[in-house]
Amino acid sequence: MISIIKKIGFASILVMGVSLSAQAATDISLDELLKQVKSGRVSDAKANEARLKQFRANRSQQVAKLNAEKAEQKRQETKSSQMEAQFEVNDARIIELERAFQERLGGLKELFGVLQQASGDARGQFENSLTQVQFPDRTDFLLKFAKKMGQSNKLASIEEIERLWFELQREMTETGKVSTFTSSVVDASGEESQREVTRIGAFNVVSEGKYLEFIPETGRLVELQRQPASRYTGRIGDLVNGTSGQFPIGIDPTRGQLLSLLVQSPSLMERVAQGKVVGYVIIVLGIFGLIIAIWRLLVLSAV
Repeated sequence: MISIIKKIGFASILVMGVSLSAQAATDISLDELLKQVKSGRVSDAKANEARLKQFRANRSQQVAKLNAEKAEQKRQETKSSQMEAQFEVNDARIIELERAFQERLGGLKELFGVLQQASGDARGQFENSLTQVQFPDRTDFLLKFAKKMGQSNKLASIEEIERLWFELQREMTETGKVSTFTSSVVDASGEESQREVTRIGAFNVVSEGKYLEFIPETGRLVELQRQPASRYTGRIGDLVNGTSGQFPIGIDPTRGQLLSLLVQSPSLMERVAQGKVVGYVIIVLGIFGLIIAIWRLLVLSAV
């Protein structure tokens, strides 16, 4: 019993000691926290006081900057008003000059209309002409010139009018010539290569003994998948290799229509193949009849 009482007393003493130690630690932490808060408030107050002094010291400078900005704003507003007034004056001047310009043009408007129409028509004709292969850059000039003539505030220069005249005259001259030059050609297999081609006026283009077809949409020369009979192509070499004189050669005045029909017409062997069995029987009978006729002719002549 006495030992139990001793143990309880010892435990009570330990608990009291721990409680006193914790209370002391808590008191120390709160004191330090209070000191830190007080120190922070003092430092913040000093910083605020310093910023306030700085602001008061720079107040005069801020006022000066504000006044300068207001003065600049007023100056810009005055300048804007002056520029708006000048813009209205310039706009009225432009309208007046435009009216005077239109009055001075007078009959030239009709001339520009004629030039626009002539350049547009020429461009359409040139794009479908065989000479386009040899002179491809002229259509770009005609397109730009026609657009320029369509604008009421653009004038044609002497050089542009002379260029239009030159292109029209060159087209008429070249359509009466046989000209040889190098151009891109697509053969029957689809391969494209540079070849020496010969243009026969505005009718046909030939190369390496074959007729070529001009495709206006692409501006290219394409070898025909099938060539006409040899009686038409046999003279091409004489024309290409000749230097002067006259050479008979087949041309297509319809610019490809007759040539396409001629190419589509079947040859003798194709016509025989189209007859099939009946055709072969007729041919055999014809040959047999011809042999009999020759034999009878020989017999009668011997008598």
